[in-house]
Amino acid sequence: MNLERHFRAASDFLIGCQVIEPYVLEGTLRGCVCPWEIGTHDREGFTILEDFHDTLEAIWVWCYYTKLSGKETFEPNIQKGWDYVDANWKRFIPLNQKTEGLYDCSHVVLNCALHEKVFADKSHRSLFDFAAKRLADYLSKTRSPAGKEYFDPWWMAASLAQASHLWNQQNLFEAAANFVKHCLVEKTIPFSKVEKEPSYRGAGGHNFFSINANKVLALLSCFSSEAFAQRIVIEKFLHLAPKQFIERRTDENAWNANVAAALGKCYLSTSHKEFIRRYFAIMSDLEARASDSALPRSKKFPIRESWVTFFYAYAYASVFSELDAE
Repeated sequence: MNLERHFRAASDFLIGCQVIEPYVLEGTLRGCVCPWEIGTHDREGFTILEDFHDTLEAIWVWCYYTKLSGKETFEPNIQKGWDYVDANWKRFIPLNQKTEGLYDCSHVVLNCALHEKVFADKSHRSLFDFAAKRLADYLSKTRSPAGKEYFDPWWMAASLAQASHLWNQQNLFEAAANFVKHCLVEKTIPFSKVEKEPSYRGAGGHNFFSINANKVLALLSCFSSEAFAQRIVIEKFLHLAPKQFIERRTDENAWNANVAAALGKCYLSTSHKEFIRRYFAIMSDLEARASDSALPRSKKFPIRESWVTFFYAYAYASVFSELDAE
C-alpha cells in the first residue's frame, strides 16, 4: 500500500469516528473524534466518547492526506474538528494550571503547524503560541525526565521541535533542543533495551509509548542532520532496538508503531539499512493486524481505534522527508 492510499483509507475510517450528523447537529460534542467508530461499536456497548487529543490526531491525518493528494476531500471534517478544538481547548488545557494538558499541547502544536503549511491558514496561531509556550516552559524546567504516556517529555520535545522548526520559531526550538542536549546527548548510556521496557499502566490503563523510541524522535527532531546525533542512534540505540514486532500486554500495536516511527526517522537521518530492515519487519506485522489502515489497541481489545490509527499513520510517514511529509 502506498502512502497516499494508506492515508486515504485511514482518513475514511476516522470520518466514522467523528461526532457529526446524524448523531448531533450542535452542542459540545459536535466535531470531536471518538476513539471508535460511531454507529458500529456503540451498538456493542461502547458509548460515544468525547476525546480532545483523538480529535487533533484525526485532523493531523486528514491534513497530511490533503498535502499528499492535493485533494480537499476531508476539509469539512478538518473544519468541524477545529471548531470543536477552538470551542473546548480551555477545558483540556487549563489556563492557570501550567503542568496540565501538556500531551494535548503537543498535538496542538503539531496540528497548527501542519494545518497552516497545508492550507496557508494562520487562524490558529494564537492557540499554537499558547500551547508551544507551555511546552517550552515545562521542558526548560525539567531536568530529571521520568514521565510516561500522557506525561512523556520526549514526545513533547519532539512535537515542539518539529513544529517550531516549520515556523522558524528559534526560541521554542531551543527549549526542546536544550532539553534533549542535557537529558540525552550528555548521557553516557541514554537508552535501555527497548524489548525489555517494563509494562506501565498509565491514565486509562494505557501503555502506548516506548520511552526509548520517543527519546530517538526527540533527538532527531532537534538534530537529525548533525553527525553526533547520527552516531548516537547508530552506536547507542541500534543494538538495543527490536528486530521485529514485540508482543506486549497492553496497547502493543500503538507501542510497536511508536518504535517503528523511531526506526524510520533513524533511517531517514543515517541511511543505515538495518534501521529500515527492522522498520519493515514491524510495519509488516502491523499491516497484517490492520483493516483499511486502521488498527485496534491489541488482540485482547480488537476494536479499531482512532488514536492507534494515528500512531500507525505517523509511523507509515516516518521514512519520508519533511518536504514529502509536510
